[in-house]
Amino acid sequence: MSAIIAYIRERFPVPSVLLFVLGYAALTLGLSAHSNIWVQNSQSSFISLFLLSSVFFFFLLRQRAIDEFIDAEHDLKYFPDRPVPRGLISKKQVQFLGLFALAVELISAYLVGQRVFGFYILVFLYSLLMAKEFFIPRWLNKHFTLYFLIHEVIFLLFGIFFISAVSYQIVTLNTQTIIALVVLTFAPMGVEVIRKFKPRYDKAGKAVADTYSTVWGRKNALLVLIGLSLTVGLGLTFLKYSYIFLLFSVLVVVAWLSLGKKSDTAAIIIGAINFLGFALLANIIW
Repeated sequence: MSAIIAYIRERFPVPSVLLFVLGYAALTLGLSAHSNIWVQNSQSSFISLFLLSSVFFFFLLRQRAIDEFIDAEHDLKYFPDRPVPRGLISKKQVQFLGLFALAVELISAYLVGQRVFGFYILVFLYSLLMAKEFFIPRWLNKHFTLYFLIHEVIFLLFGIFFISAVSYQIVTLNTQTIIALVVLTFAPMGVEVIRKFKPRYDKAGKAVADTYSTVWGRKNALLVLIGLSLTVGLGLTFLKYSYIFLLFSVLVVVAWLSLGKKSDTAAIIIGAINFLGFALLANIIW
């Protein structure tokens, strides 16, 4: 158990992940509500927030465990000091952690949306395809951007399930639903980009081609973040009938162009503020 705890501390930063999952859950609730749910029905809202966060948290933990097997050769070659390559934790223990996460994930998904649980089966099945790298791992690894895009589809499926779960009915494809799904897909995509924004270096000091700034170039990675933020801001402006979201997005872009233009740390912090800011505003602007 001590090895698993040490592994989680090193490879799955719980405070940061909690902010991510709570932000995503809160964003879903804010998009789906037409009034102040935290005042009118606070108990139900907090239960939904907890269950949505639980589903997403343990999904991410399961993905972390799966990635140890997908990235085994890559880590052994470039990052031998990581927990699995250096022998801190065995693959069998990582597998146990993944199965535990899967069990809690599925239970939480069932509790949050019994009537629409079938949608979560789609999430689960797609995650299995991700685990197998869509049965074309070598080809995908040569196409970094496509690899990124095809994996981000999971957020679209999460959005469908979460919206259906909190609205207690199967979503219908209208303009508002499509825009809400765009928001729930693009917002976490921004988090994914800042998660792997800062270049990583191997033991020889050479940049490893597994981060967005290294592969795309720092300027292009920043432009992707800006595009995602503006799209989310426009979507929320349309859904919530308030230009505050667009104004917030513009302020974030200005911050990226001024403070984050040369500093990776600043770019990452601004990205986190961008995501959490949208989640907060979605729950206080009606």
